[in-house]
Amino acid sequence: MAGASILCATDLTSAGPRTVDLAIATAKAFGVRLDLVHILDDADSWWPESPELQAAVDAAKEDSTRHEAVLEAELQKEQARCVAAGVETEAFVVRGRPWRVIPELAEQRGSFLITIGSYGSSGPRSVDSKGTTEPVLGSTASRVIRAADRPVFIATGEAPIPDGLQRTKWFVGTDFSASSLAAVSWAKRAAARVDGELHVANVVIPAGGEEKPDEERTWRQVLRDQSKIEAGQKLSAYVEEHAPSAQTHQVVSADYASRAMCDAAKMVTADILVVGTHRQGVLGRLLLGSTASRCLRISPVPVLMVPEQAR
Repeated sequence: MAGASILCATDLTSAGPRTVDLAIATAKAFGVRLDLVHILDDADSWWPESPELQAAVDAAKEDSTRHEAVLEAELQKEQARCVAAGVETEAFVVRGRPWRVIPELAEQRGSFLITIGSYGSSGPRSVDSKGTTEPVLGSTASRVIRAADRPVFIATGEAPIPDGLQRTKWFVGTDFSASSLAAVSWAKRAAARVDGELHVANVVIPAGGEEKPDEERTWRQVLRDQSKIEAGQKLSAYVEEHAPSAQTHQVVSADYASRAMCDAAKMVTADILVVGTHRQGVLGRLLLGSTASRCLRISPVPVLMVPEQAR
């Protein structure tokens, strides 16, 4: 992959080291350059032009310049860590809105993949959902995923990231759509590159009444049971066509599909969760469905979001 690169956006906060660790491992896995960037959000850097305020403006500009120098020094430390790990790395600080600049830089630098943290300077947050506490994805990460036209690797979870992603297990959920096919295709290539395992899963709703004879079951239970059988057959044929070496899993759960997938990923001790996304609407913006959104919140391992066109 000569000339290719991975763009790693770090905010240099508590989430930064894990994001860089993921970027290092991925760059080593693909044998590419790492572009390490910190975006200095200058959305509020509008300077008044009134002569009476010139002294204050000059002082503020000097303070901003000193702050940027501090950030550059911190970024250089992370660059040195990447180089020590054996990864060719370029590092730079850029001013702008992070969610807008990151996808633009990825395009300019020829980066085929973006890595980003799951939360930013505001720190990790959580929300209660059906009696359980789930983390909230940071606004920058969420907007980058929607704006990017290439895969985005989010450093979610707390599980250790294997060196070079070698012999890792890649777990992909599929609903047989074009977007999930892109995710399966990407994961298949990645798993093959790192001598890893590929697992493909489909979630179905339990039929209910399995302990009863057919004549005592409701029509809904009978239909769901038939749907489950057909979905299993479709999964087998789907994997045979698109990823013959993958292991298949039919996950039967009445829970959210996202939670069922994450639980199934835990059962096989997956290292990476891969989710497909797709564009919709007049503006062609990326649609991040409820399943993908919740996977990002609750996954115990990094999540690779693959847009449909990245197949």
